[in-house]
Amino acid sequence: LNKGKTCPKKRKHVGRKCFGCKYFYDEKVNHQPFLQIDEADYRRFLDELDDFEDWLESIRGRTVEFWGTIRSVKPRLTRIINCDKSVLHVDGYMLHFYDVYFNNTHWEDHCWAIIFTDQQQRHGFAPDDELECRCQVNLDHGRLVLKKIRTVEFRHKSHAATWSNSQVLGAKGSFTTFATQPATCLHCEQGVLVDVLDKSQAQWQRRRELICLQAAPDPTVCSYAAEKLLRAETSMEPEEYQSCSVT
Repeated sequence: LNKGKTCPKKRKHVGRKCFGCKYFYDEKVNHQPFLQIDEADYRRFLDELDDFEDWLESIRGRTVEFWGTIRSVKPRLTRIINCDKSVLHVDGYMLHFYDVYFNNTHWEDHCWAIIFTDQQQRHGFAPDDELECRCQVNLDHGRLVLKKIRTVEFRHKSHAATWSNSQVLGAKGSFTTFATQPATCLHCEQGVLVDVLDKSQAQWQRRRELICLQAAPDPTVCSYAAEKLLRAETSMEPEEYQSCSVT
């Protein structure tokens, strides 16, 4: 019946009289998990996982020495959805790092640092800044996150364009939400992953959404990257501009 077929005896539901019927049969499917990789590779993965958990436990919540180069700076936003309105709150900034050092441990992966708005206003963190600091390390939904950043010392200052508090307040007034998370948007400084708290449901829901602070209607028609490249090319010297092309 659940496959859209009709009962020869015109019954509408399965009941106790069905089990002795010659037309009735019950399918039982047993699912058994199996490894899709070699046993040796799986054991190696478990050993590496144990090493990672031991290392994380040794530094979790403790102050460590940190060194790294900033990949990107983005506003840290929280979206609260009520029955009649949606509000976007600014909770500081997120600094994205890759290939860093915690004390003497080389971390060849992504990590993020949470900073306050006054810290961004004071230090002006920007992409390609190389810095040393002291911080605390925690794991947040699979992400390695640095908190309580202090004693910041810049080894190199890029002086690249970066977010300011006034720009964030102006941008959060108009934005668009995307159902997917395209890689181009995640790598763009205008694309931000937002923590969403939906209070419009009977049971509050938490999730992450990708929003565009440039209010692009769709990632496929966004012209922000092309316009940024054109602005960079027009600011070059004439002979330098001749060698550039836009694709």
